[in-house]
Amino acid sequence: MYNKSKYKGGRVRMSIGRIIYYHRKKQNKTQEQLCQGICSTTHLSKIENSSKEGNLETLEMLCKRLGISIEEETKKTQFLKRQLAQFYEAIERLHRDHAERLYQELGKHKDFLQCTEMVYLYELYMLRYLLFTDNISEFEYVSFELKKNMTKFSTFERFLWEFFQGIYYGRKQQYVKAIGILDSIEDKADLFSEKVTDYYYYKAANHGLLKHFTLSLHYSHKALRIFQNTGNILRILHVKIGLSANLIYINDLERAEIMLETALNDAEMLKDNDTKISALHNLGLLHNRKGRLQESLEFFTQSLNLKKKHTIGYYSSFVEVIQVLLDLEENDRAANLLQDILKDFRDQQSSKYVELMALYLEATKDYKRLTDYLIDYGLPMMIKDNLYKAVSYSERLAEFFNEKGDLASSNKYFQLSNELLRKLIFNHGHPN
Repeated sequence: MYNKSKYKGGRVRMSIGRIIYYHRKKQNKTQEQLCQGICSTTHLSKIENSSKEGNLETLEMLCKRLGISIEEETKKTQFLKRQLAQFYEAIERLHRDHAERLYQELGKHKDFLQCTEMVYLYELYMLRYLLFTDNISEFEYVSFELKKNMTKFSTFERFLWEFFQGIYYGRKQQYVKAIGILDSIEDKADLFSEKVTDYYYYKAANHGLLKHFTLSLHYSHKALRIFQNTGNILRILHVKIGLSANLIYINDLERAEIMLETALNDAEMLKDNDTKISALHNLGLLHNRKGRLQESLEFFTQSLNLKKKHTIGYYSSFVEVIQVLLDLEENDRAANLLQDILKDFRDQQSSKYVELMALYLEATKDYKRLTDYLIDYGLPMMIKDNLYKAVSYSERLAEFFNEKGDLASSNKYFQLSNELLRKLIFNHGHPN
């Protein structure tokens, strides 16, 4: 006999209605076959569609005919709810093997989950997994389909949707749009901080990538406190890597060096290759800032050699290697490296290609072509995609025209540089 006191809640009964539908379809029974002698097909249809609760006795008889019990189905639902929570936690903690196992296990229960109140939570966590595994094209497709059901999302599910879109636009290097989305849900971030612990990490990362150092430091410290409270060791390391980059840019080099040396040692102990790669890159930045160009080149090269080719991270370290070679006046070596990478570059309309091409023209000392290229392609693209680089290009053009005695043009680009710098410092921007 069922414990009736446990199943008085309407929510349980509504959920059971969908589960009855799931088992009926699985057993290839018609509504008539299932409800004969119990209730009308119209009544069953309403129960299955969750438009009517149905009394407990009716539900018990329907379940008995299907060979299931309300108690066991409720236990299964609670078990899968815990698995979903563990799945998301594994993603947040960067436990790839555990996340993969839970992904496969939950996939076996997809049809069942879609008959419970967890249907959209399941779909959203699967969407997060696509970002976790860098499956961006699939993320875009699934997002398009899932967006059709946004009106049915709970407040928490809507928060997850916006959060994941913010992560996605950051991955697409659309940092201003990413920050605009993350800003729009910041009031919910504290409300759901026990369920979602990495919001401030992504907020800090996107600000850092836009060189908003004060804001990035602020959100990094918030993220660090959360990760320390939850014992998320790998994420603590990642935050420290981000903090070190911000400290380098604000010239707090001593603190940055201590943080990086600790992070590098921890990464090697934990066999965390991603953190090791980032630490080596940031040590390159640190020694460059200190004027130790050879040491800087060694660290950038080590980081580059560990990275997968044709990725954002790879090109980031590659650009730093080239810049150091130019500072060392090893232009031929820089030009040869650039020539090899440019001929195989996949997206010649991207800002990264434009940046590499500008470096190539500088390495070959073709300053006339470089100036024309920056005016026609480099500066317009970077104003749109990378204000920090746009400031650099504006200053470069101002210097070039000043050397040529064209003071009007020099003043034009000097003023533009100041305008862009003010925008960079005081306005992190929101999407229109």
